[in-house]
Amino acid sequence: MRSLFVIIFRALLLVLLSAPLLSAQTPAPAEDALAEAKQLFRKADFRAAADAFRELTDAKPSAEAYAGLVQSLLKADDVKAAEDISRKALQALPESQLVHASRGDVYFRLGKIPEAENEYKAALKLDGKSSRGWLGQGKVDAVLARNAKSKAAIAKAHELDPEDGDALYEWAVRLPYPENVAALDRHLTEYHNDAEVERHEREYMEFVKAIAGRKVWVPAREVERTEIKMELLTAGASLARRGYGLRVRLNDRANVTLLLDTGSSGVTITRKLAEKIGARKLSEQALEGVGKTGPAVGYKAWVDKVTIGKLEFHDCFVHATPREFAEVDGMIGTDVFAKYLITLDHPGRKLRLDPLPPPREENLAAPAEPFTQTFSFGHFLLVPTEVGKKAAGLFVIDSGANANTISPELGNLVPEMRAYNLPISGASGKVNSAFIAENATMRFAKVNRTGERISTVDLHSVSKDLGVEISGQIGFSALEGMKVIIDYRDGLVEFVAKQ
Repeated sequence: MRSLFVIIFRALLLVLLSAPLLSAQTPAPAEDALAEAKQLFRKADFRAAADAFRELTDAKPSAEAYAGLVQSLLKADDVKAAEDISRKALQALPESQLVHASRGDVYFRLGKIPEAENEYKAALKLDGKSSRGWLGQGKVDAVLARNAKSKAAIAKAHELDPEDGDALYEWAVRLPYPENVAALDRHLTEYHNDAEVERHEREYMEFVKAIAGRKVWVPAREVERTEIKMELLTAGASLARRGYGLRVRLNDRANVTLLLDTGSSGVTITRKLAEKIGARKLSEQALEGVGKTGPAVGYKAWVDKVTIGKLEFHDCFVHATPREFAEVDGMIGTDVFAKYLITLDHPGRKLRLDPLPPPREENLAAPAEPFTQTFSFGHFLLVPTEVGKKAAGLFVIDSGANANTISPELGNLVPEMRAYNLPISGASGKVNSAFIAENATMRFAKVNRTGERISTVDLHSVSKDLGVEISGQIGFSALEGMKVIIDYRDGLVEFVAKQ
């Protein structure tokens, strides 16, 4: 009997001693719920992920749950809700590096870049190993043309958290070929997003594979400086001034006129013209922009030779679109000349290309006068712009736009707006403006323009694609009376009004 009691006692003691161990090995319900929410996020079910993270924050607020909720809402393109939650999270957990980084992500999406950088710096001050803080700082450095610092910060973010899909992608696109292809393929396989974002990523990866590390747009000879005549372009029976064009020769088989467009990248031509000059297809590409007809299903094509004035480029790629262009054969972005200091002399009707000044130090707080620092998102140059007394946001410098535009949200803050039906052309077709102001005041980059016509247009699709709020376009009507000087390397711009 005594031996049986000893056996029972020892068994009970073993259970009691092992209970803490079993408890430590078994995930708590909250940990299970957090893991499930993260899995929903990784599968791109962002609405369900947001609901799951919200339940966690309602039950017991935590930095990780708040951050997951903010990221889910941003991925679901519910920026207003993300802004509300990030503010609430910061009030609840002001000493959390993750919450500060999430707040920075919201500011970045809203186009409030200085405020975003302040939050990322706050996160890194709280914890120097904040992966989201380093990622955000790297993205800010990128749009401010601090490229070396950006690459280092993003590499550090990926090193600190290799499982962060956003950090993986930003790190991947900065790798050399073929490492970039392998990393992009891993990102597409393991992390998911909405169909449109994944299509962009897949198209980019296929293009990188098609180029296979070759140098593109290679100058046939060094031209230190040059001037190229700009041709005035008009539209319609009224011969309204549309913009300026350049004469371009493609593959020594066609001389064409291309609209010179600060809002475009590279050369865009019709598929019909691409076939005429013998351009060889590289990869699929959808061209998107202002308009409601959706992306134009085109492709990137290889062109052996492009000649513009005294400039000659070999081994080029162009964008081929099924859409036709009015009065021109296509568009040419000013970024084609990015190795130069570019002057669009609209009054003088000439494009001047000069050597770039020595590179400025990346740690400088502000550019030297008279230049203004832009925010560079790919080929887009964005500048803070005010319209009237209350409307302010980031506007694209867009000489290819046939009108100044403003988002409907900001347009509500301009009392001079009146209902009007004005067709506006964009990369995604034509769209009718809802409201227009005939005598607006626009202030940007040390410029004060009065008497400007500005119309509302929905730029949401472009903002979503870029990941930053674009509030309008500074169009040809505002630019044609000025010289526009662009330094793409440092992201600088200067506007010189006609004397």
